Amino acid sequence: MNGATHKTIGAAVGIAAITIDTNPKKQSIIHNPLFATPIATFGGMLPDIIEPSSRGPHHRQFFHSLVVAGFLGYGLYKTYKWEPESKSAKCLRIIALLIGAGYISHLLADSLTPRGLPIV
Repeated sequence: MNGATHKTIGAAVGIAAITIDTNPKKQSIIHNPLFATPIATFGGMLPDIIEPSSRGPHHRQFFHSLVVAGFLGYGLYKTYKWEPESKSAKCLRIIALLIGAGYISHLLADSLTPRGLPIV
């Protein structure tokens, strides 16, 4: 997958995340497409920022692995269940969800390519 594809998927995942996260007690100003889209887009690009594809076709190392996807998935689940009380904690929660969802979308897209993802 190329960078534009990961950005597009990340943005779509961001919109989906704020649409799904409807509990008003957990929402913040970032529950707005103008804020959510660039944050999730960044998350969708993050694996290639950490392990740039400019290193060649074998750039998928640990941060592009199934192990990272599993840890991140668990972290996203715990973050989704978190019920913050302060405004800043609510913002931190949704930022973490958006970046994490974008990151997971990148790994999922890469897993569908012929190269797939390494286990570790």
